[in-house]
Amino acid sequence: MLSKTLLFAIIISGFSLDIVMRHDVDESEYIALAEKYAGSSIRLNAGCGTFVLPNVILTAAHVAIVPQMGDDVTVDGVKYKISEIIIHPEYEDGRSLANDIAIIILEEGVPNIELAKLYYNNDEVGKEIIFAGTGWAGTGDKGMVEGSINKDRKMRAAQNRVDGIREDGFIRFTFDAPDSEDALPLEGISGPGDSGGPALWFDGDQAYILGVSSHQDGRGMGKPEGVYNVHEFYTRVSEFTDWIETELKNNDIDLN
Repeated sequence: MLSKTLLFAIIISGFSLDIVMRHDVDESEYIALAEKYAGSSIRLNAGCGTFVLPNVILTAAHVAIVPQMGDDVTVDGVKYKISEIIIHPEYEDGRSLANDIAIIILEEGVPNIELAKLYYNNDEVGKEIIFAGTGWAGTGDKGMVEGSINKDRKMRAAQNRVDGIREDGFIRFTFDAPDSEDALPLEGISGPGDSGGPALWFDGDQAYILGVSSHQDGRGMGKPEGVYNVHEFYTRVSEFTDWIETELKNNDIDLN
């Protein structure tokens, strides 16, 4: 029988594990986009997450369960102890992609951190969003293949547009090629190491988290990870707001 750790390593290879960018745009523009819009995003010891309160981070369940997560989070060089990690009760490690969402609660709040609000509406399709993450970076013409991956772990951000909803709790994105009429100026998707990071929609200066980075179906389409035209799936936050609020109230935390 495979050990749980080995089984997880096999399963996670299909997940969206930094940002994969257009090959015809200088990556400095993606870094600048992150500097402007990714203030609520955080690099965790494993994957990424999003601050929704100074002491509460939203991430993916498949990120939160790995031993590498550790017992702290580092922000601007300061370590903050984790008091609790809450995995969605219907997430089954290694069995299904559904309910891929988790909450990290810190012992104390991080000062002066930007926050994203939960998105409650069901009108995500058509909204332009911003992905943010610090995983491995690459470009859509080559994808995530050895020799074409940048592992500097800088925060990058990319644009995309919600183009579908899946009934099992996901919003869908397509990595449109530069010659597509649907491609945005800084089109991109997440890449290895970005799991748990956000899909952010902005109403003025306020960020709302519409989705949590979960997985990509490139291999299912006969394509390598991170190439143009693959689909990216993020856990749909609007379907989990009741669960999030309940878990926070159980920990004497009020979102409002």
